[in-house]
Amino acid sequence: MSIGPIVFLQPVWLIIAIAMALASLALTPSKSVSGWKTIIAPSVLKYLGGVRHYRSNINIALIAATLTALSLSQPALRVSNDDTWRHSTGWVMVVDVSRSMTLNDIVPSRISAARETLATISQVAGARPVALILFSGDAFLVAPPAFDRSVFDEHAALLEHGVIPIEGSNLARALSLASSVIQGSQLIKSRVVLLTDTGGISKASIAAAKYLADDGHKVDVLVFGIDDTTSANSVDTAVSHKAADDIANAGNGHAYFSSRFGDIDFTSLDLTDQADPSTHSDLKSLVWHLQSHWILLFIIPLLFKLFREEIQS
Repeated sequence: MSIGPIVFLQPVWLIIAIAMALASLALTPSKSVSGWKTIIAPSVLKYLGGVRHYRSNINIALIAATLTALSLSQPALRVSNDDTWRHSTGWVMVVDVSRSMTLNDIVPSRISAARETLATISQVAGARPVALILFSGDAFLVAPPAFDRSVFDEHAALLEHGVIPIEGSNLARALSLASSVIQGSQLIKSRVVLLTDTGGISKASIAAAKYLADDGHKVDVLVFGIDDTTSANSVDTAVSHKAADDIANAGNGHAYFSSRFGDIDFTSLDLTDQADPSTHSDLKSLVWHLQSHWILLFIIPLLFKLFREEIQS
């Protein structure tokens, strides 16, 4: 909830503050009566100077409670410079380099299309650290998260089958490694992008994607290959749209499918979109400047005034 430039991070307390403010206008304090009148004779009390009666036109206690509730609503101003938080977010590219990625149902080949996609991603990454993980039968980090993408670009340009000598598609191992890289780099919020032909998608890899999503990250899937199982020779190499959707849904992301020319719709992928850090508890302190302390300062004179009334009554 926002009022002009001020955003209330806990608007429920703002409603409570409004209710207390209305109550402070409707409920005026009663006239104070000294307890001495019950134990001292009126003539003696009059001789001693009488009792000071004090009547306030405002309910100081309710006003103090109103200000307290207003401070608990956490009014804040947004930091204008997004670079203060963007370095806490990053991208991790996880690329399949197994033998099936050498197929040419995508022109010129699946792995060539993945290579071109990595080059585009590097160009639009902006002020984000980007990492590169390759996997087939095993997974290896070849470019750690870095703002200088020279190492990333070098390995992306040389991407080919055989850089990992172990055959297979151990996607679960690759996503587990991605999780370790994110934790080791202290990235609070990351986007894991899987470039694959859906080989290696299993219950274990889907569970790994869900673990990343539960930890506040996102797993998107870029699929290279044609879903064509009409011929007997293509059954083992055809991509599975269902498997891609399953792992993307588990990772709280989306699956995107290339054309026969290896093109990915980067508009739908929305690589230039800036994630809203205010939705993540660990990033809020980097985005919002709380103003609650200024409100609490106004409570101090009210408390002194209330204490003075108690002494005089």
